[in-house]
Amino acid sequence: MGEPKRLNRLYDVPRMKWNKQKIKADNKIINDYGLKRKKEIWKAETMVRNYRKKARLLLAGRVDDYATRKDELLNRLIRLGIFTKDHKIEDVLKISANDVLDRRLQTLVFRKGLSLTPTQARQLITHGHILVNGKIRKTPSSLIYKDDSISYSNTKIKNEIEKSIETKGKSFVPKEDKSKVDLDSKKEETKEVKE
Repeated sequence: MGEPKRLNRLYDVPRMKWNKQKIKADNKIINDYGLKRKKEIWKAETMVRNYRKKARLLLAGRVDDYATRKDELLNRLIRLGIFTKDHKIEDVLKISANDVLDRRLQTLVFRKGLSLTPTQARQLITHGHILVNGKIRKTPSSLIYKDDSISYSNTKIKNEIEKSIETKGKSFVPKEDKSKVDLDSKKEETKEVKE
């Protein structure tokens, strides 16, 4: 029966953990999405694997009440924002882990421009500065439905991040160096005029 205190894993680990190509691909995903550990990738891959398994069973015809099961699976993916209403059951086989990672709260906060980096998005979420549908949500890995609204919980945080976003694109030159840059540009202008 198992120990009630120790729950079973909800994800599958890769068969070959030390595969060089897999490690490089996982590290790229971790950097792109600002993930903390590889377990988050494995959870997304397991979720995709389960969706594909259900789709294969439906396509093979091994399921009773085909229409309702198909609608349940497609409606779940449509509600998550992975699919639109135009997709079919065959398209479930083309889903990748990146599609699921794109629907995480951390990724959506970063893509909406509420943070400068994915790691800052994770920090804002865990500290309780992000609202989902008017309620604080502190788990960066939670999946967000397409009709959910994401916003700041505090206007002070919003103002600070907007200031840093404005200055992010501008290069910062200290005052001493700025005068040197101006002198160099003036010398070049005088040389061009003399020629």
